[in-house]
Amino acid sequence: MKMFHRDYKREMDALEPSRAALDRLEALTKGETQVKQVRRLGRRAVVTLGLCAVLMVSALAAGPAVWQVIQDHLGNRAPYASQALGSCEDQGIRIEVQAALADTRVTRLYFTLQDLTGTTLDEDTVSDLILSQETDGQFDWGNGGKGLEVLDYDPEQHLATLVYSRGTADLADAPPTQVCLEASYFIPGHRQARLALDREELPTEDLESTVTDTGATVLLPDQNPMALDNDGAVSISSMGFASDGCYHVRFVQEEDIVPLMDDGHPCYVEYYLYDPEDPDRWPQQGMGDVLCTAVEGGRDYCLPGLTPDTLKYLDLMHLSTEYSAAGGKIEGSWEITVPVEVLDLRTATPAEPLMLPYTIGGEMPFGRTWDAQLDQITVSPLSVCTNFSTPEGQESPCQLTGTELSLSVTLADGTTLTPAYYDEVWSQRAGWVMWEFEEPIDPDQVVSVTLNGETLPID
Repeated sequence: MKMFHRDYKREMDALEPSRAALDRLEALTKGETQVKQVRRLGRRAVVTLGLCAVLMVSALAAGPAVWQVIQDHLGNRAPYASQALGSCEDQGIRIEVQAALADTRVTRLYFTLQDLTGTTLDEDTVSDLILSQETDGQFDWGNGGKGLEVLDYDPEQHLATLVYSRGTADLADAPPTQVCLEASYFIPGHRQARLALDREELPTEDLESTVTDTGATVLLPDQNPMALDNDGAVSISSMGFASDGCYHVRFVQEEDIVPLMDDGHPCYVEYYLYDPEDPDRWPQQGMGDVLCTAVEGGRDYCLPGLTPDTLKYLDLMHLSTEYSAAGGKIEGSWEITVPVEVLDLRTATPAEPLMLPYTIGGEMPFGRTWDAQLDQITVSPLSVCTNFSTPEGQESPCQLTGTELSLSVTLADGTTLTPAYYDEVWSQRAGWVMWEFEEPIDPDQVVSVTLNGETLPID
């Protein structure tokens, strides 16, 4: 895990509010500091170091361990992070924003999530937490970025430190001014499992069955058990043909689980029939005629369309379960909006149109033209981003494989840098590819960018 470089650490030592605070930070540091020399920061370094001092003090107020986790993840990007403080609380769950880094196409928001009760959330908790960004007065979810990542969890404080990385619109033309972090539910003890069986893998024996008081035929339990998930709270008790001539799947479940499927059941069965000689008769899509019957300890699913006569048409069967093993969904309202500051950017457009072909493994697939036209190059202290669009008159939308593009940056002193591929997004006949520098640079020192052998001056 990357840490601050030596020069920046020295500056932070001088800016610390107290020696005791520094001692706490160093005591919590794990691993060795990776020393890197950052060059050519210029005036921007003075500004960001002052800003990061404010960020450091505010983070220490929230807890030195939290800031240590954040600085570990930021690494040498830390001087460019900005303070972004805000909090909200509902249902005993508190979210507190700590810092933000908005660079080229991607915004990173650092925050903590704490279970104030100490009994609500666990390591298997999921949520609909989402980060949106305001550009031109409109909030948009954007696309790209690495999404939500848990950086650390303190079991004693029931406190998780997280980062949400989200791509956005064209920052050079419409930089985000605010970001909004919001959620409407948390699900502790979340469990989800899927099992896919083709015709050769499916148990097809005739099993013993009975008829319920309501007249439904169901399989008897424990005839050919099969695991569906790791902890066994939901599993298959019996599956095969019953006396009614239809295929059945009987599930067994523990009493204390809370189903999360839309129909209020913890399980779902979908099967696909396909007759290659008569595709209109057996369309290759999920059959919707599954019948569910409550049985002791679980449920029995009857598949009327799957019989010994139609078994030869079975293409695939999907069995799935989703439930909470820790009380179910916790609904509430969590929302925080904080301002963000985009890094200083330099942009350039090619003097002549530059077309790049879509390749996979060096080959042009599908026998169609998917060329991408370079529209703009954006350079920040931390990254390079190339914007593309579909050439006029081309039917297929533009598409590139970012990992197959070669990009280098030449500085005024003759130094050539090769940033690392970070992410890409292709949608609505346009797209972008982003690379990150190993160490920050001064964008004013960039004289050219070379993309797939084509050198483009940055004026």
